[in-house]
This record gives sequence, structure tokens and C-alpha cells, in this order.
Amino acid sequence: MATEMEDASTIGPRKSGILAKLFSSCAPDPRGSVHRAWGISLLFVVLYFVLAVIEMLKLHQNDGSIALIIAAVWTGIVHLGLGVLGTFVLKRFPTSFSVGFLLGVLVVLANQNLILFSTFSSYGQGSAQTNHVFASLGFTLFAVLAFMALLLLHFKQDVVVTPMDGKDEEETGEAPTPVA
Repeated sequence: MATEMEDASTIGPRKSGILAKLFSSCAPDPRGSVHRAWGISLLFVVLYFVLAVIEMLKLHQNDGSIALIIAAVWTGIVHLGLGVLGTFVLKRFPTSFSVGFLLGVLVVLANQNLILFSTFSSYGQGSAQTNHVFASLGFTLFAVLAFMALLLLHFKQDVVVTPMDGKDEEETGEAPTPVA
């Protein structure tokens, strides 16, 4: 009875459940799967930045709301920051704290994209077509970042490397050992 309570109280995702079934095809290479998913996420982030600049220009040309112009520009800049942060964390500094921080940023930006989708999808000023494309890509990026956050949450223990493991990799050329 006591061991069941201890097993239930352990921190971290369960390896059986909905996420395990959802990501079963990623299980043979969890670290590689996270890195590939991040690469795909980066493509959407860069596309969103370019579209944020286009949206800002269209709003400015058509006397759109200053608040939405700032929101479009700020969103693009924050997403570029996410790209740099996520790449740094996953490739160079995958400690428990930094991966957890990245998870938090992913969740916050996914929610921000959902809010921007609802804002720009019904906005009448500026170019209606650009507003719709910007809103649609915002919703797509919401789904991509939410998926990335779930994937990273599920495979967090496989991605996190202790600082000593990182040092051993540089000295010996061996791959780091995931934290159990």
C-alpha cells in the first residue's frame, strides 16, 4: 500500500496514459523526436515573424489601431526570442530548470497566440485578407506550440542532462546520459 502511494506521488509524467499513447512512435528516440519537433516549430515561428511584419505594415498603411500594430510587432519579436531561447536550451543547456522554463514560455506563448487569433480574426481595419492569414497562422502556432510543450513535458526526463554529463561529453566525446 505504501509503495502505491509513493509511486502515485512521484513528480513527472507517467509513462502510461494518453501522452504515452500519443507519442508512442517517438519513444524509440525521444531526444531526437523533441529536436525534430523543435525544428518544425522554428519554421512556423520564423514564418510568424515575417507575417507579423507584413501585418504591421498593412495596419500602418490603412490607419489601423496602434495597439494592434504594437501587438503584431511585439508578438513577432517575442517569437524570435522563443526560437533563440528554445534552441539554446535544447541544444546547449538542457538542465531541469532551463527545460522547465522553456515549457512555461511555450505554454504562455501558445495562449498568447490563441488570444491573438481571436483578436485578429474579427478585426475590420487594415487588410481583411492579411488579418485572416495572421489570425490563422496564430491559431496554427498555438497548436504547434501546445504540441511541442506536451512532447517536451512527456520526454522531459530523456532531454534533461545533468551538468556533469555535459562535461563528460566534451571530454570523452560520448553522448550524455539522460537523468532517470
